[in-house]
Amino acid sequence: MPETIRCPSCGTENAAGAEACAQCNFPLAEKAAATPAPEPEFAFDPGPRPVPRRTRPDAMQPIQMQLWLFAGIAVVMGILYFAAQGFWNSNAKPVEGAAPQQQQRADAARAVLEKDSTNLVARIELANVLYDTGNWSEAIVHYKSALRLDPNRATTVVDMGVCFYNLGKFAEAESLFQRAIVLDPHQAVAMFNLGIIAEAQERWDEALVQYHRAMQSGPPEGMKPILEQHIQAAMAKTGKTPPPLAR
Repeated sequence: MPETIRCPSCGTENAAGAEACAQCNFPLAEKAAATPAPEPEFAFDPGPRPVPRRTRPDAMQPIQMQLWLFAGIAVVMGILYFAAQGFWNSNAKPVEGAAPQQQQRADAARAVLEKDSTNLVARIELANVLYDTGNWSEAIVHYKSALRLDPNRATTVVDMGVCFYNLGKFAEAESLFQRAIVLDPHQAVAMFNLGIIAEAQERWDEALVQYHRAMQSGPPEGMKPILEQHIQAAMAKTGKTPPPLAR
């Protein structure tokens, strides 16, 4: 405790414990009570606190994100492409008995039909390849599809009839040849093939009639010698083994 108390009013030093200043009678006890105690001194001053550094966003980050995005899209597209190629290659059906060129024709037709199943030209092309390679049952499936798209194609009807004939289904074949003649009254190939069916069943008179109709309907030049032979055979009632049908 201090030995004296300085009067805040006049500055006179007064004895410790004095209630008022001896010079000016200024109350000393109340002032002492009202005077706040000095703040304690710190043993260690930490100094200025460091301000946390704010990291500035990298200016290249959006560009890098775009590059990664494009790269990711390219990778995905590449995977899808090779997956599609692998699916197509693994599901490409070889045509039994086809030569390389015929297989290429079949593959090209199937590729078109994969995108558009209503493509009539591709459907008939595939059916024709199957016909030419002796895949009669498969050819019939595609000929039927083609005729659903265009039922007035007499040549396609004839081709399908030949497939049925080669499968031993003479009734179906005969019906189709007759249908082709309704569509085209000058369909010489259909008439010739009706004669072949009649000849196979030893209906010689009917076979001869159909051969003569075919000859009068302007057949292809390559068919005329064949027609003449069958006319002679029918007239002589020979040739009971059914010859190959013309197309």
